[in-house]
This record gives sequence, structure tokens and C-alpha cells, in this order.
Amino acid sequence: MYPPFFQFVLPRVGQAALAALLYLNFLQLPPLAWLAPWPLLYYGVPLALVLVLGWLARDPLGLGIVLVGHLTAFYCLGNLLGLGARLAGGPAWTVWQVCWLGGLTPWLLTALLWWGGRRRALRLCTTRYRLTTEKALPGGRLTVVQLSDLHPNPRAAMHRGRIPELEARVRACRPDLLVLTGDIFDEFTAPEEFAAFCDLFARLEAPLGKYYVLGNHDLFHHWREPAFDRAALETALAKAGVRLLEDTAVETGGVRVVGRKDYLYTGGRRFAAAELLPDGPDDLYTVWLDHEPRDFKQAAAAGADLILSGHTHGGQVWPAGAVGMAARNERNYGAKRVGARCTAIVSGGTGTWGYRFRTQGKTELVCVTVETRR
Repeated sequence: MYPPFFQFVLPRVGQAALAALLYLNFLQLPPLAWLAPWPLLYYGVPLALVLVLGWLARDPLGLGIVLVGHLTAFYCLGNLLGLGARLAGGPAWTVWQVCWLGGLTPWLLTALLWWGGRRRALRLCTTRYRLTTEKALPGGRLTVVQLSDLHPNPRAAMHRGRIPELEARVRACRPDLLVLTGDIFDEFTAPEEFAAFCDLFARLEAPLGKYYVLGNHDLFHHWREPAFDRAALETALAKAGVRLLEDTAVETGGVRVVGRKDYLYTGGRRFAAAELLPDGPDDLYTVWLDHEPRDFKQAAAAGADLILSGHTHGGQVWPAGAVGMAARNERNYGAKRVGARCTAIVSGGTGTWGYRFRTQGKTELVCVTVETRR
């Protein structure tokens, strides 16, 4: 627990300072010139606008606070650039006045960012990686499809209406192994969404099996109690032919799959990597599933050849997501070589958390093809 001054007082001071900055900027907006003859309206309309933005940002998890954050960031950056242009004087100041548009530019930039962010969130991609290994694989080739961080919710990027598109993309990859790396569901997943996606998992085919590791949202209620409990999840997964792995290693068709308990969900109380594979690296190709991108070196040392993680959403909302995830995880997005023979891949998420908005990362399913080097 932080001291009350840092937890409550300081944030309120910061909010008040930002509100004052926005108010002073709003007074310069060109349309307000029409209200100059009426002081009450001239000073009152910007105040009303600040209050409306404050109301939109009242939910710390809502999309409104993201909108206000971007608008405020553009104003802060613009004020700093404007100060530099004023000090430089001459053409720099003239160009800045034209570009700033009397303070309308931050609104235009925010609108453009939001238009692009919504399109980016809804664009489902298949991201392909091609790897090689010296180890023997069944038929000399292995295709692994990873779904991660679906967070199905009608307000988010992934919901049951998009199941046909998602199913077609998974089938097009023709997976040997299907892995679900956590936060497939969360505390906002409605019963009908839960049932629809479990039906999807039942229809999908993977000769070497379908495996699921828990994330920090699947069963842990961060914000409210989920509509399903552990027993319901386990029953639905078993019916769909999906095996839940919790600090467990299994062999299937000449490949090993290791599934870890989630670090956040367990509060760090889970087996060490070396305890999962006490004999260390061997000749069996090992796919290592861990919701959060942690302990890469330990996993590689234990024998992992391919580490698949999610959790970060690729940052999702820049810069807050990027900064927050980078501080707690070993990689925010994409592939990373770990040691001489291991590759770690972090998915941007097959959905988005909370809302249909993304300014960083991709909404994707990951398809990894591994071939034995000849």
C-alpha cells in the first residue's frame, strides 16, 4: 500500500493541473471568438467542456479515459512545441500558428488516432513464423496455432459474431497442435459468449491435441465475479477435447508440451522451470506455454525449444500499455531468440481487452511452422 499522499492526493493534484491546462487551451479555440461579447458564455463553455471530459474519464477502465488521455497528451506536446516555436520566432512561429489551428489540431489528431485505432483492433491477422530445429519432428514438420487473449465481449474486438472468421483462419493454417495461452475468457465474458467459443474449440481439429493454460483473467476476478467458475470451465474444455495444463508436461506424437501456471494468477507460487523438466534438454521438441512472457532463460535452460506467450496485447493502447507491460515482462510483442536453440514468441492477442481500440500491436492468431533441418 502506498502512502495516502501518493495514492490519493498527488493524482488529484495532477488531474487538477491537467484540467487547468485544458481549460486555458479551450479558451483559445476559434469558435469561442463568436462568444466574446458574452463573458458568461465565453468562460463558461470551456468550463462545461472540461467537466464533460471529466465525466467521460470517470471510469478508470473505460474508453473515455483513453480519449481524454490522448487529447491531453496532444495538447501538452503541442504547448511544448509551441513554446519552442515562439522562442525561435520568425518563420517557425508563423508555421506553428498555421499548424496549431488555434488549438483545433489536437482534436483532429485524436479523431484520426481513434479512427485508426478502431480499424486496427478489428483487423484480424494471421501472423506466421517459420523456424527450424535439429530435433526430429513427426513427418519432419510441425504446425502450431496459438490463440491468446480473446477476451470475448460484444464491446471488444472479439465476440461470437466473429467466430466464422476466426474458425476459417485457424483451419487455413491446418494446425498439428492448437494452443490457447490464457485470457481466453475473462470476468466480462457472458454465458452465451463462453458457450459459443467452447463450441468453436470443439469443432477445431489438431491431430496432436488442443491445450490450454490459464491467464490472469480466465478465473481470477479483477473487477467482478465471472459468469462461470472453474468447474464450468474444466467441464466445457473437457467436452471440447481441450486439455488444461497447470505446471504439467505431456508428450504427444513425438512432441512435448509444457503448460505453466500463470504467474499473476498464482501470485508467483508455481514450479520453477527446472522442476517441470528436471532432466534438462533432450531430443524431444518442446513447446512451452506460459501466459505471461517471463522466465525465458530459465525455460530455455530447462529444455524449451519454442515458448508461446500472450498477456501484453502488444501494448494495445500506446503509451500506457507499452510502458506498463515493458516494466513487468521480458518482451512486449513478437519473436525473440533465447540462447542457441530456443525462440520465444509473444502474441499481440486474438482479441482486445475492454474495448474495440488498439494503437499498438496486432489482433492476431499466431501460426508457427517448425521444420527439421536436413
